[in-house]
This record gives sequence, structure tokens and C-alpha cells, in this order.
Amino acid sequence: MSVIGFLGGSYLLLVLGGLSMLLPFLIMLSSSVSNDWDYERYSPVPRYLYDRQERYMKFLAEKYLSVNRKFPRDFRLFSAAYRPEPQWSSFRGMREDPAFAEEPAFMFGAETVMPEQIERIGLDYEEWLATLDPLMTLPMFARFTRADYQVFMRNKYEEAYLSASGELREDLSPRELEKHALAAMADSWQEARFTSFFLVEMFSEAAYPYHLREWLPPLDEQRFRDYLEFVEDLPPERKIPITAQHLWVRYLENSAGELEAFKAATGLSIACYAELALPVARPDNPKLRELWTAFIHEKWPLWMVRAPVDARPDYIDFLRERAGGLARFNRLVEADYTSWDDVPFTGTAPTSALERNLWREFLGGQSPERLLRWQVSAESSYREFLEGRYGTVAGVNAACGWHAGGLDEIGVPIAEVDYGQFLDHETSFVRQCLTFNFRQVFGFMTVQGRALLNTFILVLLSIAATLTVNPLAAYALSRFRLRRTHQILLFLLATMAFPAEVSMIPNFLLLRELGFLNTFAALVLPGLASGFSIFLLKGFFDSLPGELFESATLDGAGELTIFSRIVLPLTKPIMAYMALLSFMAAYGGFMWAFLVCQDKHMWTLMVWLYQYQQTAAEFPYMVMAAFVLGSIPTLLVFMFCQNIILRGIIIPTMK
Repeated sequence: MSVIGFLGGSYLLLVLGGLSMLLPFLIMLSSSVSNDWDYERYSPVPRYLYDRQERYMKFLAEKYLSVNRKFPRDFRLFSAAYRPEPQWSSFRGMREDPAFAEEPAFMFGAETVMPEQIERIGLDYEEWLATLDPLMTLPMFARFTRADYQVFMRNKYEEAYLSASGELREDLSPRELEKHALAAMADSWQEARFTSFFLVEMFSEAAYPYHLREWLPPLDEQRFRDYLEFVEDLPPERKIPITAQHLWVRYLENSAGELEAFKAATGLSIACYAELALPVARPDNPKLRELWTAFIHEKWPLWMVRAPVDARPDYIDFLRERAGGLARFNRLVEADYTSWDDVPFTGTAPTSALERNLWREFLGGQSPERLLRWQVSAESSYREFLEGRYGTVAGVNAACGWHAGGLDEIGVPIAEVDYGQFLDHETSFVRQCLTFNFRQVFGFMTVQGRALLNTFILVLLSIAATLTVNPLAAYALSRFRLRRTHQILLFLLATMAFPAEVSMIPNFLLLRELGFLNTFAALVLPGLASGFSIFLLKGFFDSLPGELFESATLDGAGELTIFSRIVLPLTKPIMAYMALLSFMAAYGGFMWAFLVCQDKHMWTLMVWLYQYQQTAAEFPYMVMAAFVLGSIPTLLVFMFCQNIILRGIIIPTMK
């Protein structure tokens, strides 16, 4: 029983040791298919695969993920629509608060209460959103949309180049076509050229200050016009309107001060600023009236103003007075109008940057009451749509399941729409979560430079060098009994006493003098011979019986024949073990490859993964996916070569 107990305990310890190695990999794998909502859960199995409420919150966190963490506008959009608790300033804070887990999350479970209403609201919303000016919408699902943005720009400028040059797509390689498309985009945008469409981001578009009063859309910039074209082309579930309620809540958070002080000054009982709807008329509450007046008259963005046609005479009179004459106006705005009647008037900001400045001055000179009549918002557009479809507020209430007392009380139902979209795309969303990170990383590795080809060549050269130089050196030391054999072995083993970093600088200087930098020689030569491998092989060769060599010599075999046909076949397990070690060193080597091959066309896979880590620093879970993909070849080698590894370790010991 004691022996059985000992063996059982030994196997139990081995199993626990194996699990301790497997668990970190499972956590890394789970993190690679996560997002801002569940990245720091450190769970070996993603909870959203079996927990539907978790899946719903992951959907919301993905939709309201900011494109640029320096401008985290999207959680404010979420706050205006969902009215979360004031202590929740991010999805992470929400997830970590124990109070959040006590009740169902927001709309979760509403499909059992109002399924027909959710479907009706979603259909109306999609039809209305298609009529809305793309300038009044924002792209959502930042990670997915960023990838779509890159594809959109690539297709647009590839077609632009082919149309302008007259060349055929099939006559150009994908890399050549991408190079020409990038050049065409750089000329159109008047910016420095990108090296790849993978590096085309939406940071500048995501950071435009649409909430500021003086900002006007730069419609004279081709990059911004391309962005609007992309947003207009997005499906309804991938964008959201900029609502007046969002701007109002943002203004209150910035200007109204502490919530408790605001509640004391107004006498209102609200849990957060998002609960306070934007009044459609001047409020009676003095404090609230003061804030509302400042917001409507002084903070309302000028780009959300549409002057009616009858305001044209006032605009032309303003231009006459401001310019002093048509000729001077033409010089001022760099135009060639023949009369004042030719000056365009759309009721919105002109395309020209110079005329935009004049338009800003014109609006600044209008009375607050007049500007109030000219203000437009997503809410007013949505109410007009509902009124045209259902006629009365009673018809709207019956169709949508609401209890509004008037059309003015109806806002854009962002939360209901989000939930309906979750129900419609739940399966595809899970599938996208499981594959998107890996597809993006793999696309980055295959398109950027020659990472895969360089790594493949490096591995082959390293293995070939290891299986050639080391056996030859060991055979010579074993077969030809040199007087200094022991000193040579000591010298070879001494190299194992120093870490690789110690020799990097002298090796780098030597390779630079030889002109080998940015070549495969620089990657392979320093590891051409291994003191440990030579020592290991010499010990094995020494253990072979002398009669074996004598018989071969008597049969007329030369040293090369003896080495290649007799000795090497006997060392297959050790050679395989050495090949695996060489593969690991070549495939996983980063620092040396980064040091001696600074030309990006010579970068290996590990260097490209490092580069991707910098590029995707905003999304650490995508970096984790890169690590998972990078570890797969090593994992496969160990899985299919376990017997070879064990034989390579055990046989030299037995001999």
C-alpha cells in the first residue's frame, strides 16, 4: 500500500504540475478573445461563452469602446443613454463594483417583456438613421470599425489609382497595388505617406471636438470627406447619432460642479446628471434656467445650426459689410464670383476654410433667440420622423410601448436600439469576438514586411548550421585524439558561463566591420557553433565502440563515409534534440534580431510582434492574441516531438 500511495502521490504531483503550466496558457488564451469588459478577469474560460448577461455587457463595452484612449468620448455617450451610477466612470469600474452584479444589467431580459416593441423601435431607428446627415453620427465598435476603415480606404484608393493610371488589377501584385494606393491617398490627403494601410488609424477623426461651440467641420480636407463617406457607408448598428442629450450631460458634468451641490442649488433629486433630460423650453428653476440658457445660447455647437433660406439676404449683407465689396471678398476667400447672387448659401458651414471663418462670425452676430430657432439636433429629427409615420404621440406610444405625454418628451431610444441589435447579432458577435483579434494579428504579420518568410529562412539556416558544424567539430575531437582536446572542451564549455547579452556588443561590432548587418549571416553566424552541443555529441561519439570504426576502415570507408553513413544515423535522437533547441533559439530570438537587423524588411516574426505591441497598445487583448499566435508553432513542435525530446535527453545519459 505504501508503494501504491507513493506512486499515486507522485502522479498527483505531476498532474498538478502539468495543470500549473496549462492554467497560465488558458488564461492567456482567454485574454486573447476578450475586450475592455473582461480582459482583467483572468479566467481560463471566457465567461461570455456560457453567461448571456456577461455577453450583453461585453457587447456594450465593445460598442462604446473609444478609438483613442486620450479622447474617451464613447463612455460619455453610454452614460447619456444608460444613466449609470455616478461612481461608474468606465466599464472597468462598473464591472468591479459588487453592486453592479446584484441586479440585471440595464435592458437585459427586456425581450421577454416587449419583443414586438423592441423590433419596431429598431426598424424605425434604422430607417431614420439612414436619412440623418453622416456628420451627426459617430462610428462605434472602435476595433471592428478601425479594421473596416482601413479596408474602405484601401479599396477606395486602389480604385482611384487604377482608374487614373489605366492599369489592370491583375497586372499588379498586391504589394505593388498597395504601394500605389498609399501614394494616391497621401497625395489626396496631403499628408506623409503611410507604409501600410494597417497603420491608417482614425485618431484624428475620433478626436474632433464636435462638442465645442466654435468648431466647424473641415469639409475642405479630403481626409475628413473620406471619413464622412465611410461613416455614411456604415450599417446602422455600427454608428450612433450625436444627441443633444449627450451634449447637455457633457456640459453639466463640466460646468455644473459637484452633483450634491447642484442638487442642493436646484432642489432636484437625481442620481446622476444623465437623469436630467434637456428641457425643450426655458425652465422655471432659477439655477437650471441659468445653466440651460448658457448651454443653448453660449455653448451650443455652431455646426448644429441650420439657417433657413430666408436668412440668405442677411448673410449676403453681412459679407458686403465685412468685405467692403465683391472684388475684395473674392480676394479674401480666393474665389471668382461675378456677383453676390453667385455666392452659395446652404444654411450650413461653407466648404472653404476662409468662408467658414466668415460664417462663424455671421452666426456669432445673431441674437440668441434667432439661433435657438435655427438649432437642429438628432432628437428633433427623430421626432419629425415619428410624427410623419405615426401622426400623434398616442400612435407613437402604441407602436413603441412608451408613455410619453408629448412628442417633445421623446428622445432617441439608444438603449432599446442597442438591446435589439444585441438580440439580432448575438451569435455573430460571439463569433467575431473569438476570431477578430487573431485575424487582425495574422493579417498584420502576413502583410507587414517579410516577417514570416524571414523567420522561415532563419529557422532553416539555423537548423542546417547546427546539424552541420556541431557534429563535424565533435567528430573531429572524438576521432582524432588531439593533445589539447580537454583544453578545447573546457574553452567550449566556458562559453556557457556567460549570458548571451555579454557577447552581443562585441559580436555586433564585428559584424558591422564585416558589413553583415541586416543580413541572414548576422542572424546565423553568432550561433553557428554551440559548446554544449559539441560537448554532448563528443561524449556520445566517445561511447561508440572502436571496432565499429575499424570494421568500416577495413571495408574501405573513408572518414566522410564513416561520419555520414555510420555515425550520424546513430545520433538521430540527439540531432533531433539539437534541432529543436536551434528552432527555439531562432524562432523565439528577439533581442539579437532586433539589434543586427534594423531594416524592417529583415525583421523576424518576434520583432514584428514587438512592433504590433506598440501599434495596438490601446488594446492589450489584441497584443495577447499576438502572443498566442506566436506561441503556436513552438507548442506544435513540442506536442509532436515529445518522444524525440525525451530520447535526446535520455540516450546521452544512458551512454
